[in-house]
Amino acid sequence: MPTLILPVVAALSGLYTSLWGAFKDSPYEGFKPKTFGRSVYFNVVIFVVLYSLPMFHDRLMSLGLFQLFFLTMGLERFLAEIYKGFFRTEDQDKYFVPSRITFFGHHVASDIARYAVGTLIVTIVFAVVLIDVAIDQFLWFAVIAYGTGLLVSLGGAYKDAPFEGFKPLKFQRSGVVLAVLSPLFFFLNDAQAPVSIGFLIYMNGGLERFAVEYYKTYIQRNMSGKFRPDIERHQHELETREKYHYAALVIMVGLVA
Repeated sequence: MPTLILPVVAALSGLYTSLWGAFKDSPYEGFKPKTFGRSVYFNVVIFVVLYSLPMFHDRLMSLGLFQLFFLTMGLERFLAEIYKGFFRTEDQDKYFVPSRITFFGHHVASDIARYAVGTLIVTIVFAVVLIDVAIDQFLWFAVIAYGTGLLVSLGGAYKDAPFEGFKPLKFQRSGVVLAVLSPLFFFLNDAQAPVSIGFLIYMNGGLERFAVEYYKTYIQRNMSGKFRPDIERHQHELETREKYHYAALVIMVGLVA
């Protein structure tokens, strides 16, 4: 497999994320060229780091393009949420659910505390990638898929529940979705070079975002719940945002082709 195709796959993974973000957020914020490409850059940087470091290189090169697509997406989504919550400083007035991390719904005034906790969590994220335990049994694929979904739900509930209330059925959604989809990565697994737990966790994280966000964004057509409902919407962006969906469909076709 030509090595040059790998960063392209990582970039397309990031582009898919950017497209659903633009579809959801542009009616409230307008199209923001400076931030639209952020997920693309993050995905490529993540790929370069994994490719360059000896402890990850061989495991990375044993993955198929489909697996790579979701691995970088999953890592980028975890890191992007950490960045927004713990390191980014921006006006929170437009949000119904703050992007800045809270302590069980209470404002955290200390930037030093945010940075310290954020740095610790980033360290944990990369420590998980280091778990080089190969698996090849379907039961473990299903267990890791469900567990990853619960981890995603836990993060979402911690952020959203103080403002929206805790929703038990919604909390189980990500775990159930990934458990149902777990045969996908199992059948793609190479028996000669089985995927490691560390990589599989983030592959599942990417798959969860891919599936759940597609359903919420393009099928349910839910307006973004993070913004205050009284914010004036950009009507032009609302009327022309379908182009992001079409571009996402092109990426999806290429992914399964």
